[in-house]
This record gives sequence, structure tokens and C-alpha cells, in this order.
Amino acid sequence: MPMKIIEYDGKYRESAIELMCLLQDHERRLSSDRPPSSEVSADQLDYLVAAVESSIGKIFLAVESAQAVGLIVVFRDNEHPGTQHVYPEYLQYGLITDFVVAESHRGSSVASELLEQAEDFCHSSGLSIVKLSVLHTNAVARSFYEKKGYQPYEVVYRKVI
Repeated sequence: MPMKIIEYDGKYRESAIELMCLLQDHERRLSSDRPPSSEVSADQLDYLVAAVESSIGKIFLAVESAQAVGLIVVFRDNEHPGTQHVYPEYLQYGLITDFVVAESHRGSSVASELLEQAEDFCHSSGLSIVKLSVLHTNAVARSFYEKKGYQPYEVVYRKVI
């Protein structure tokens, strides 16, 4: 069965949780502030499902052979009300919060197709900007995004005190 991109469907919950575990474990290796996937992944997926249902957002899955092999979460977001530091047309934007592809499908077109689906959702929602964040040490993801036309925009510094 060929891979297809669909909106989140609860019948793929278990394989979506596996993807969230994969993402959480990967980020945990890069940053010590991430709890183990076994503690948070199912609850994080449930949080995201509820969040997209209560706002303007979507979870898209790449599905193959009755399994989710990729997942991307995108929301319509905005700058703080009343802000004046950007032009009005940039006050609202798409925000990708979670993005993961099964190891077995990396290097295929899954990531590109999921990202394109999220961008299409933003475009059809009248947005002209898509933002996302990535851990600074995640060189593979940063390279992928840059190949897809994303450019560093803001740099967030952090200090544990």
C-alpha cells in the first residue's frame, strides 16, 4: 500500500505515540530538560489532539500499511495582541510544533510531503509565514529545514539559573 498523508485519525493513535516517543527520545539525547518518552509521549499526543481541535490547527500523518510513519503538527499562531514591532501582515503565522518521521522512512519523501502538507494548510488559511523551532544541536533537522527554504529568524538563548 503506498504512503498517503491524512489528517490525524485516532485509529493510528498507537503508532502516533510511537512516533512521539521517537521524537522525545531524540530530543532527550540532545537536551537534558526532556523527560523520558515513557513518561510523556501519550499525554503529549493527547494534548496536541485537544489543542488542534480547540484552535486552528492540524495534525497530519504519513500512513503506510496501516501504520503512521510520520507526523507533523501545525497551528495558526500570532504575535502578542497590540504588538507594533512587525508589519500587520506578519502578525499571524503558521507554527509547526512537532515533526517526526520513523527511522525506517527517513531519506524518503515522507518528511518533505508532511512539511508541504503543513505549508499548504497555512497557505489555505491565508498565512504567508511559517515558523518552527529546532534544538540548536539538531544539525540534521536544521539542514533539512534550510534545504526547504527555511532561514534562521530569531535565536533564543537560555541559561539555567
